[in-house]
Amino acid sequence: MTSLGLVPLETHQVRRINEMDLRINLKTTLQITCVVFSLLILAQISIIDPANALTRYFNCVTRSANHNGTFSMDNAEACYDKVFKGAADNDEFGRVIK
Repeated sequence: MTSLGLVPLETHQVRRINEMDLRINLKTTLQITCVVFSLLILAQISIIDPANALTRYFNCVTRSANHNGTFSMDNAEACYDKVFKGAADNDEFGRVIK
């Protein structure tokens, strides 16, 4: 017994406490890693949508060119305005037309 009335821990008890701390640290690290990867997956999903818009634009341009055998800038602009909503209200530099 010590002067404070505490019984010193045996070596095997200290080892068991250290193993429990290691398990808790490992579990916490795994949980944090899972949360980070989940957030990264959500970020990737949000990036995919603009790529889908480009695919729709190229499909519209292809349909327009194949429909009448000719293709003009008017056709490209019509497809752009159709796929990217709000583009018709902007000039070629992206500024809002008043």
